Amino acid sequence: MSNRTRELIYVICLTGFITITFAFGRYIFSMITPDIVSSLNIDYEFVGRINACHQAAYLLFSLLGGILCSYISVKFLISSSVILCGISVFVLAFVNNPWLLLVIVTLQGIFAATSWIPMVEFVAKNIQEDNRGKSLGIISSGTSFGLILNGFLIPYILTNDTWQTVWFVFGIISLLLGAVGVYWIYKLKSAPDLQIKKVNKKAEYETENVALGNDASGKYIKYYIILVALLILSGLYLIPFQSYIVPLMQEDLGLNEQMSGLAWSIFGFVGIFSGFIAGVFADKYSAKRAMIIAYGISILSIASVVFIHNGAAALFACFIFGLTYNGIFGLHPTYVARVLPPEKTAKLFGLMNLSLGVGSMIGNYAGGYIKKMTGSFSLAYQLMLVMSILTVLICIFIKSDRNEEVPLYGKNRLESNQDSV
Repeated sequence: MSNRTRELIYVICLTGFITITFAFGRYIFSMITPDIVSSLNIDYEFVGRINACHQAAYLLFSLLGGILCSYISVKFLISSSVILCGISVFVLAFVNNPWLLLVIVTLQGIFAATSWIPMVEFVAKNIQEDNRGKSLGIISSGTSFGLILNGFLIPYILTNDTWQTVWFVFGIISLLLGAVGVYWIYKLKSAPDLQIKKVNKKAEYETENVALGNDASGKYIKYYIILVALLILSGLYLIPFQSYIVPLMQEDLGLNEQMSGLAWSIFGFVGIFSGFIAGVFADKYSAKRAMIIAYGISILSIASVVFIHNGAAALFACFIFGLTYNGIFGLHPTYVARVLPPEKTAKLFGLMNLSLGVGSMIGNYAGGYIKKMTGSFSLAYQLMLVMSILTVLICIFIKSDRNEEVPLYGKNRLESNQDSV
């Protein structure tokens, strides 16, 4: 089997895994919440508790997932997380106890984190660098593929049956899709480490020692801090933009549900392609340059909502935001995979994912609080605009992930022999 075919199969399998753990494991609950509330006689305070536990579990294991990669096979960690998530989705079809529902949905947050974080290391070891950006872009779009399926099937199922049937149907889909993916992941032989070539190791370390000067570890920590700051800011505005765009359209702009539904559909559909487009650009030029452009486009999206208050501007904002959203989240792991050796990517990406989650929790709460205090989302989106500008400035100062003059593998890594994550 050729390397190209093997890489294609890996990408298809990993995309399916993201569909299971994120589109099904993380987002089905929010789509059927009203039916669950009325059926189990719980209130939205309890729903908030479930969502908080799920998010907390996801954040915690975003960090722990990177650490686990040092002790557990990446293949096993990804595969077991996907299968366990499929089982959890299926089991929810038979749950009628609110507290058991809370426990299982919380576990789904763990499975999402421990499937996604190790994928960065897996891709770094099994996908050639020239294809890595495109691959991670497609993989990160797995959520969009799943959300489209959710949008078609869930309303139909709820019209004809109960919310338990939703879990049952998607549980079967998850287990079948997961089993096929795990089979192929284990059937294919892993490629040799595609990032580090022994013949270049000596030159690589010499280059880094020159680049980092006498304070290599200090420079190393500096870039970690910059990346963490970038992800916190991303969480502060990217996630709240998505969370509050529909309420803003309906309550602030006075648009109807059909218009806001159209905007959401545009966002989801465009998101399918954004990851691939960003990945192609990252492979051709650099992930740093692609991030600058993607974050820059997000400024245009938010500005159109802040300065132009009509339906056309809102639709345009969702279209532009869809172009950047999945693309940005695919570029983060692409960048990490290029500046660190494979065995260290999961740890840094776990820390970055944790930072993103912390930012999103603060941003979502702040957006709701601003709406409550001012009666409008206007100030919240103005603050998002400021943060989007800051992310572009940060991207300008991060280390390039590709030497444009002499593209040697490992040339732009942030490590030396003494460095550790």
